[in-house]
Amino acid sequence: MTESSPLRSCSYTEEVFGLLGKRWTGLIIDLLLQRPARFNELDAALPRLSKRVLSERLVELQHAGLVERDVDPGPPITVTYRLTERGRGLGPALDALRVWAGAPVDDDGRPMPPQVPTSS
Repeated sequence: MTESSPLRSCSYTEEVFGLLGKRWTGLIIDLLLQRPARFNELDAALPRLSKRVLSERLVELQHAGLVERDVDPGPPITVTYRLTERGRGLGPALDALRVWAGAPVDDDGRPMPPQVPTSS
């Protein structure tokens, strides 16, 4: 192998991993790819994540234009988080990562949704 040209980092890759490389961010996006959710639903789905960090990550994702916050004045007031069109665009990338990690796939090579245990 010849080392003739210098290696160059990509500023776009650096920006993407600066945001998505933070712990919990990918899992939050993965949950919101399933459907819009309230803060307490996200909190319940990620029990090891503190409410403070969840709130921080959601604000970061909003500033990046990946998540939007919908407030229903109620009563009671409810807040729902949903992915923007840009955020939903991460779906194929997350699917590819699941396949790379060994997730089961359907006949078209798409990752199969997780199976919810049923009680007998």
